[in-house]
Amino acid sequence: MTAAAPSAALPASFSSAQAGKAVDALLAHAAKVRAEREETELIPRDEHVWLSVNTKQGTTRRSLKPVKIQLPHPPLPPPPATSVCLLSKDPQREFKDLLAAHDIKFVARVVGVDKLKGKFRPFEARRELMRDHDLFLCDERVLPLMPKLLGKIFFEAKKQPIPVNMLRKDLKAELGRAISSTYFHPSTGTSHSVRIATPLHLSSAELLANVLAAVPAVAALVPGGWDNVLSVGIKTSGSVLLPIWSAKLGGRFKGEAEGAGEAGVEGVGDVEMGEGKAVSKGKAGKKAEAKAETAKPKPKADKEKADDKPKAADKAKGDKAKPTPAGKAAPKDGRKKSATLGSGSVSKKAKAAALGRA
Repeated sequence: MTAAAPSAALPASFSSAQAGKAVDALLAHAAKVRAEREETELIPRDEHVWLSVNTKQGTTRRSLKPVKIQLPHPPLPPPPATSVCLLSKDPQREFKDLLAAHDIKFVARVVGVDKLKGKFRPFEARRELMRDHDLFLCDERVLPLMPKLLGKIFFEAKKQPIPVNMLRKDLKAELGRAISSTYFHPSTGTSHSVRIATPLHLSSAELLANVLAAVPAVAALVPGGWDNVLSVGIKTSGSVLLPIWSAKLGGRFKGEAEGAGEAGVEGVGDVEMGEGKAVSKGKAGKKAEAKAETAKPKPKADKEKADDKPKAADKAKGDKAKPTPAGKAAPKDGRKKSATLGSGSVSKKAKAAALGRA
């Protein structure tokens, strides 16, 4: 487990009074939610207070080792209220005896690597293990194996294993410090959450002290420090985020704009002024120009069409000038005359005249 970085000083715009108001409002909301759950649930689960730090830009660095942050007051209630599980090397019995030799009674369960590969390999077994304990300590020598053995359900539930050194002489103090601290888990996203309290076991003043201690420590661990911090807030597991501090609106995304300019972000280019309107010449503008060019009619094709028009006119004139065969009158309306005689009065006269001639 890596040591915590030095805390960064709070900016001048950070208001402790605003943080106190957010703490009071959040505790009142948590108490109201717990009272409602007590009416419907036999044993309502405890909510945790999380410090959320949002950044302007993410990072590509990724690490499995969390960074320890020491707080004035433990974020979790002391055991046995908090159930602790130790993930150890094999053989499992050796570490159970080691805990007994150091008189460590606050670890509820010890699970070895072989048990994780066998008994807890099914998804249902791992899910039950995750639900049975609030905190997981892990021998730092087997920490790289944990993501594959535990699965994503532990990480989605914010129950990543905390690495500890099982070779320390004062093992009880080592495990005690791990339980009483909070941890910053490096991620590649733009949002970082750190558990700072359990509402039921901390007062408003104690929670505020944890907030004021955790904020500069987390800001120091974020790449870019306070210049890269967009906003800071607190929330419970099921509440909305209550803001504590936000970057100034003018320079809020200054870092992103500069990075986009240097990297040549697509869609951002030179701007020309024409007829009082700004026209962008970025990627989208270039695509529009290309479409306009392809939509223009080709001069050669127009010329060919123009040459074809006189030919069509001459052909029509030629058709009109053709003489009709002798003995046949051209229909006035241009329709072809049928060779079959009809059954009307005119047709009957024509039939009679034809028979008389015969």
